[in-house]
Amino acid sequence: MDILKGLTDPGWLAFALFFLGIIFFLAYNRQRESRRILNKFDEKDIVLTTFGANYFGLESEMGGPLRSSGALVLLKDAIYYRARYLNREIMIKGNSITYIGISDVHKDKPLYQNAVIIRFLNEEGKEEKAAFRMPYPNHWITAIRTNFLNKEAGKQN
Repeated sequence: MDILKGLTDPGWLAFALFFLGIIFFLAYNRQRESRRILNKFDEKDIVLTTFGANYFGLESEMGGPLRSSGALVLLKDAIYYRARYLNREIMIKGNSITYIGISDVHKDKPLYQNAVIIRFLNEEGKEEKAAFRMPYPNHWITAIRTNFLNKEAGKQN
């Protein structure tokens, strides 16, 4: 088969354009999320960011575990999550965090994957639990412990 003839095949061109379209769409969404975070927070207050986080909701919310994807930001004084497409966001104040660990259960339902569990005190002073799945969870756990919990525990891990 002639290489030039293969490159001009409409099926191949449609696939290549579709693939490039997906790449550009993902890059655009990532840039949009990054811009949104930098508009909301000062860059010097951001410690760690991931755009591939899944949020499973708060334990006090009705129903089973949620599933939304978005950006998770560790700030010097809080943890912030914003869903990519839904109008869902949560801010957990760093001084309200009481525990961080890993579990595969949330809202008494199996997640079938490990998630980072954050226990914290809500606005009413009651203990609440949020669950997140993100790339490099041990990195996040160490950073949260170092910034908000026992600083010695962050150094040991």
